[in-house]
Amino acid sequence: MLLGHAHVTSRSRPSAGPVPSLASRRRRPIAFSSAPGKSGVKEALGQLKQGIAGKPTVDPAYLNGAAYLKTIGFTNQAEVARVLDIAMNPDSLFLSYGDGRRTKNASARKLDVDTDMRPVVDFLLSRGVSVGDVAKVIGGHPPVLSYSVPERLEPFWDYLSSIGVQDVAHAVINRPSLLGLEVDGNLRKIVEYLQYTETPTETIVKYVIESI
Repeated sequence: MLLGHAHVTSRSRPSAGPVPSLASRRRRPIAFSSAPGKSGVKEALGQLKQGIAGKPTVDPAYLNGAAYLKTIGFTNQAEVARVLDIAMNPDSLFLSYGDGRRTKNASARKLDVDTDMRPVVDFLLSRGVSVGDVAKVIGGHPPVLSYSVPERLEPFWDYLSSIGVQDVAHAVINRPSLLGLEVDGNLRKIVEYLQYTETPTETIVKYVIESI
């Protein structure tokens, strides 16, 4: 084809239309999907249904976990399956992929009610999360069930208090995903940089609880 001439042959391909802008192709950030109905919920629900039917193939961790979640306010079986799958299955299909940097709950493992799950619930209650809001927090960030209280949750809570967050429980209830922040992994570095640049405390607090 010569430049400047619209040369068309019988083998020319039709136009594919305008190329999407970079903005339209930009991936969404990762979030824990709350919409059941995909392959992940089918697999997790299958586990629970087998347990209810008394079949020996069900994993006791899922069955016991489901029974416990119902005692703290969970009523929807599909929601119970979603929460347990994210908390226990490193390859959970309930993750919405976005930037490609993280595709699973790194802390996911088979959880024991008395050793793992109950201590998390007791901690949330002891720090001001009401009985009615515990299910909301766990449903909003299921990996919290797999977090260590002394190694992760206590340091997180204490650190947010130390930088000026007056009511950490209220912040967590409003935005459960805050619990996914690791103090020594990224949060401290961000806060220390803002403090170094003499950012007002109230601005730092607002940024931490609303934007990170």
